[in-house]
Amino acid sequence: MASVLLVEDEDTTRLLLEARLRWAGHRVHAVASAPEARAVMGGAVPPEVVVTDMFMPGGSGLGLVSSLRAHPDSATVPVVFLSARALPGDVAAGRALGAVYLGKPCTVAELTAAIAQVLGAPETALEGVVRQRVADLGAVDSDEERELVATLLDLFVEQAPAAVAAVEGAAVAGDAVLLQQAAHRLGGAAATLGAEPLARACAEWDEAAQEGSLPDPARVAAVLSQEVPATCAVFAALAAELRAGPPGDDVTGG
Repeated sequence: MASVLLVEDEDTTRLLLEARLRWAGHRVHAVASAPEARAVMGGAVPPEVVVTDMFMPGGSGLGLVSSLRAHPDSATVPVVFLSARALPGDVAAGRALGAVYLGKPCTVAELTAAIAQVLGAPETALEGVVRQRVADLGAVDSDEERELVATLLDLFVEQAPAAVAAVEGAAVAGDAVLLQQAAHRLGGAAATLGAEPLARACAEWDEAAQEGSLPDPARVAAVLSQEVPATCAVFAALAAELRAGPPGDDVTGG
C-alpha cells in the first residue's frame, strides 16, 4: 500500500475519503487546499501518490499538478484527479499531465484501483481487494460487524485444508460432480470475502466440471498451493486487525 496525499477542500468528502483510504491500507495525509499540498510535497518524505480534487477555491488541482510537474523532485509523482463537474477539456488537460481522472462520486474500489493503476501495481492485489470487500460489508462501522466478519475470515482459514483436499481429490479422481460441488463451495466463500484470484479459479473449475471437461489435476493443485496460503494469511491478519479495534485506532496500517 502507498503513502497518499489527499487534497480535497470539502470537509465531509475529505474525511470520508481519508477514512476509507486508511481502511484500504494506505497511509494518508489529507489537506484542504493546493498551498497545503505544496507544503507537504516539499517535505523530507513526499507522498508516493497524489489524489486531488480538480477544482478548489484558492488554487485548482490542475494548477497544483502543473507546478508539481515543473519541479524535478515531484515531476513524476503519480496523480489521480477527482471531480464532479469536469468538462472534456479539463479531463484532457489532466490526462496530458499524466494523471488518471475519476468522476465524483466514486466508490472506494474505483479509487483504490485508480491508485494502483498510476502506481503500476496490480489492481487486484489480494489484500487491497479483500479490504475493499470487508469495507463494503460494513465491517468497519461497529464492534458487532467487525467481530462477525472476523469470524467469517477465521472460519474460511479453518475450513481451507478440507476444502482444498476436496477439490484436489475430485480432480485426481476425475469426478466431475464432486469437483463441481467442491469448487463451487470454495469459490463461493472466497468470492464473498474478496479473494478474487481464488474465486475466479474455482469458478473456472466449476464451469468446466458442469460441462464435463475436467481440468488438469496438476494445474489445480498448483493454483491452490499458490492462492490458498496467500488468502489464508491475509484473512488471518485481517481478522486479528478487526478484533483489535476500528480504523481510527490506527491498526490498519494508516
